[in-house]
Amino acid sequence: MFKLKFMAVAAVMACGISAPAFAQGDGQLDEIRKQIEQLKTEYNKQIEALEKRLKDAEQAAATAKEAATTAKETAAKAQTTAAAASQQVPPPSQARPNAFNPAISLILMGTYGNFKNDPTQYGITGFQPPGATSPGDRGFHLGESELFISANADQMFSGAINLAVTDEGVSAEEAYFQTLALGHGLNLKGGRFFSAIGYQNAIHAHAWDFADTSLVQRAFLGDNYGDDGVQLTWVAPLPLFVEVGGELGRGRGLVGNFDLGSGGELSSNDRNKNGAGAWSAFLHVGGDVGESNSYRVGLSHLSTSTGTNSFSLADFDTRSSAASTFTNGQVKLYGADFVWKWAPQGNYQYTTFKFIAEWFQIRRDGDLTFDPGGPGELTDRFTQKQSGWYAQAVYQFRTYWRVGLRYDQLQSGSFDGGMNAANLAVADYTPKRVSAMLDWSPSEFSRIRLQYNEDKSLQSLTDHQVLLQYILSLGTHGAHKF
Repeated sequence: MFKLKFMAVAAVMACGISAPAFAQGDGQLDEIRKQIEQLKTEYNKQIEALEKRLKDAEQAAATAKEAATTAKETAAKAQTTAAAASQQVPPPSQARPNAFNPAISLILMGTYGNFKNDPTQYGITGFQPPGATSPGDRGFHLGESELFISANADQMFSGAINLAVTDEGVSAEEAYFQTLALGHGLNLKGGRFFSAIGYQNAIHAHAWDFADTSLVQRAFLGDNYGDDGVQLTWVAPLPLFVEVGGELGRGRGLVGNFDLGSGGELSSNDRNKNGAGAWSAFLHVGGDVGESNSYRVGLSHLSTSTGTNSFSLADFDTRSSAASTFTNGQVKLYGADFVWKWAPQGNYQYTTFKFIAEWFQIRRDGDLTFDPGGPGELTDRFTQKQSGWYAQAVYQFRTYWRVGLRYDQLQSGSFDGGMNAANLAVADYTPKRVSAMLDWSPSEFSRIRLQYNEDKSLQSLTDHQVLLQYILSLGTHGAHKF
């Protein structure tokens, strides 16, 4: 480039020399040559300077590229080291003082009850005798408060405890651990917990849609059936929600049987044996239907036995005042449940609708003794089947406000008493109940509910029940299940 410029300058200079110039002396020519040499020298210096700048720039770029590559490699090594370090659990002596920060919540519940009939004499004809279960207390009643504490113990386990505070004292409703990292859709729970059979059973009272539980739940399982044992669940890797689970438990309470004056607690069934005294299995299938609907269908089974323990046969004697007991028995419970939820475009804040239906059947097989210790004592094998169902719908018609309707019904079922068939008979009655409720929730932490029940659980009696309930949630509380 500089040579071309030099030649151009030389040409211009040559053209600028007039003919008379050739006649000039050698001194002037020398001057011209000198100027040309100076120009060549200056151009050479400029070329050298530019070539040096180019070389320096190339070296700087190479240095920067090398530094960037080194930094990238260093960052990758640091990330790998951090990931490896996160998989290591520091020894207890190195744990921080605030490493454990449990979530703590307190649920406060209270009720005002107005009952036409004495609730202490409440019963379900053909299922539970008067005084075995109760729909509540007359007047103001504190009810059950719950203290719930949960936290992760480490990268493998979490733990939780739910303490129920009542007039009778403090008891551990649930106290269990769960795994966090089994993988492959598996989860293991152990300790004391509410069983996952059915839909309503695993839900705590403060999260119910009505102030009380369904009749079939009350007759067979009480408010919540829980046991001491282990539970294993598996969520299948499918686009549809599929959960399969099973439980092994102590069998500390006999399903379908309640002691008089127990406040609705299942009869104790401690058999002082090794191994499991009860087991259950369940299947849940669900998913979304469009953007606004979702559902879940469930099947469940629970099995336990009496061993040599003896139990009263739950208000089954309808022909005489003689008592009846059964022992050496198997008790099996079968269930099916269905839940459908709707919220426009999946937005649950303003308008929602929820429909729930459950059905249970209980089957007892064992030795039945009529009039034990009396003149008519007679023992023989028996088989009994009883069932019940309910359906309820809850509609949130505007923010904070919901209305709900529920219908309950029980069927006395069938009975084969062998030689005791002449002494005992199935009650010719169908217990039923209709409930309506209205609740107001100014926030997710409080709720006021008004409920009315027309209860026909006892034959020849209709109980009109009015319940006014408050529920307050204080502190951090985890989300409830679907």
